[in-house]
Amino acid sequence: MKNTVKNYLIRHLSGSKANQIESFDFADQSKLTFGRSQESDIKFDAEIDAVVSREHGKIVRDHSDFLSFTIIDNNSRNGIFVNKVRIIGSVSVFAGDEIQLGSNGPTFIFDLDPRPEANLAKTRLIEVLKPTTEMVTEQPNLAAPEKTGIGKETFERVITHERRKSHRTFWASLAAAVILFSAVGFVVWSKNKEDLSSVSLAGQKRADSILALNKNYTQAQLDSVLLAAKSGRNVAYDQIASANLDKVVKIYISWELYEVSENEELMHEYRPDANGVFHPLFLQTQSGIEPYLVSKRRSKAGLPVGSTGTGSGFVAAADGKILTNRHVGAAWKTRYSGFSWDSFPGYLVQGLKGGEPVTGKVPTVSEQDVFGWVPSETTMVNGRSAQVEGRNKYLKVVFANSSQPYEAHLVTTSQSHDVSLIKVDMNDLDPVTMNDNYSNIKSGQGIVVMGYPGGAPQQQVVRKSNDPFKPNPEVFSIASPVTSPGHIQQVVKSSSEFSSKESGFGDSYQLDLNATGGGNSGGPLFDDKGNVIGIFYAGGGNANQGIISFAIPIKYGLELLSVRRTD
Repeated sequence: MKNTVKNYLIRHLSGSKANQIESFDFADQSKLTFGRSQESDIKFDAEIDAVVSREHGKIVRDHSDFLSFTIIDNNSRNGIFVNKVRIIGSVSVFAGDEIQLGSNGPTFIFDLDPRPEANLAKTRLIEVLKPTTEMVTEQPNLAAPEKTGIGKETFERVITHERRKSHRTFWASLAAAVILFSAVGFVVWSKNKEDLSSVSLAGQKRADSILALNKNYTQAQLDSVLLAAKSGRNVAYDQIASANLDKVVKIYISWELYEVSENEELMHEYRPDANGVFHPLFLQTQSGIEPYLVSKRRSKAGLPVGSTGTGSGFVAAADGKILTNRHVGAAWKTRYSGFSWDSFPGYLVQGLKGGEPVTGKVPTVSEQDVFGWVPSETTMVNGRSAQVEGRNKYLKVVFANSSQPYEAHLVTTSQSHDVSLIKVDMNDLDPVTMNDNYSNIKSGQGIVVMGYPGGAPQQQVVRKSNDPFKPNPEVFSIASPVTSPGHIQQVVKSSSEFSSKESGFGDSYQLDLNATGGGNSGGPLFDDKGNVIGIFYAGGGNANQGIISFAIPIKYGLELLSVRRTD
């Protein structure tokens, strides 16, 4: 068979190179190395991609069969996952396979250009839906019970929060999970400067076209939107979107879990069975079953507890305060979606011997047993009582029509709903107009949600560097918010007590939106007068069940800002 393959293609889904595509000459290279070392073919960022080893692994082409490839793990600390399954040593890989470095590290697609039919990816089994599932945003580095949407799709899955009382009962509620990067965008790379300049120019034109969106209206027309909101008159959705374009931000997050007294990152321990397949360890506590966590220096075969993703938010105050979801700003305070579900069932730790966990011979812990675990509620570390805390490894904000990230920090989180307040060190920002009219909201009322769903194509631009110490051109994503008009289907009210008699979802607006999805979490919900009345936080469904989305009443955001009601 004649070799028609021209290039290897590496399509990055998450990590420091998210949304980028790297191309390598097929004829010249029989292997691709990847890691944080500068000698690696596929280089990862030493700071952002900390779970990647210096020489993590490599993909090798068979000399006797140019369409056969093997991925090899160079004894990396956090391992390699191929199509969500951790490999031991080496395995065959095919064009289209998803490769992840560590359970919550960067993910990329290994591909060939053009892709030969003989090298199509192997058929993968479809998992049966679990009794309780979640709709998650792009969380490419985390596997979840239902695979639909994980790492490839971008719609949030409905999550279940577990509230334990004396008999450890739990009830289902919907919330959007932590956020994810989607494989969108396509950037054409060329080797000579002329081609690169043309690509850069094209990218800049695309960026300019986005900037032009907000110029369709004069400043007087935009001011009229605010005046209409104050007077109670309805405003066209396109005018609402245009007037608030610069106030809706995209948020990039990465977090880790730490033990407070030792100030050390925590790992979830795994142990192999007789066949060499690794299974997670769990511990029975008074609060239920939770992961068996150890400090990083004591870990023998562990995976970091944390995740990386994207979300949305909006400017709530001129001094840089931004409202978003709790599962965006402080993801460790919400249900965890970072388990490697393919490795279940897990082992239950029965005790310690010489400081090492002792487990049963057969793994018995199911996904359902730990599905409601919240990292911040962990009670045991290294087999003893401990206090833990989550920390944002990075929390960055990018404003609409821009690619420039700004460092942000967490201010506080709501104690009663999925809301958090973060802040950037900027002044004189133009905040949205908020109105707490929860008691007056009616079914059928028109609304519009703005945000950054992962499935929406984001504009790309290639910029040539003028920095002599960092001369290589780079690809940047231009933050392009999406507008999703719809209606309020119903107002869901919760009980004032800690019970599920009235509602298992908490105070929420149920919406009929189709264009939202993973990454939209934290976006503003506008009424038909241009006021923010809620915060988007959950969405999911399918063709049979229908698309259902939920937003939090803005009163929970105003509580964090110490703002009084306006009605």
